[in-house]
Amino acid sequence: MANEVIALDPFGKTIHLLHGVSFDENENEEVYDDVVTVIEKPALVIEVKENEETQFYYFRSVGWNNTLLIKVHRINNRWEAYDFVKNASSQFLSSLLKKGKQIF
Repeated sequence: MANEVIALDPFGKTIHLLHGVSFDENENEEVYDDVVTVIEKPALVIEVKENEETQFYYFRSVGWNNTLLIKVHRINNRWEAYDFVKNASSQFLSSLLKKGKQIF
C-alpha cells in the first residue's frame, strides 16, 4: 500500500502506520521515525483487554525531554497504530496499568 510505514514489535507483530489515516499528514517526518522506534524498541508495553478487544500501548522516551505512547489495535486482521500521545502524564500511564498489564 502506498505511503504505508510498517514496524515490527518485540513480539513479532507487524504494526501498520498509515499516513493520513492514523497520524496527521502535516506532521514532521521525524515523528514517523520516532513512532517506529517506540514500537520496535519500547521501554514499556501495556496490554489492555476491554469488550473482547485487545489494545497495546507502546511507550518510550524520544530525545531528551519527550515521550511517545503509541496506541495499537487489531482491525481487518492486522495490527494498526491508530493514535499516539506525546508526553503522556503519569496519571494516564497509571490508569492504563490499572486497566491492563505490563507485558514488556
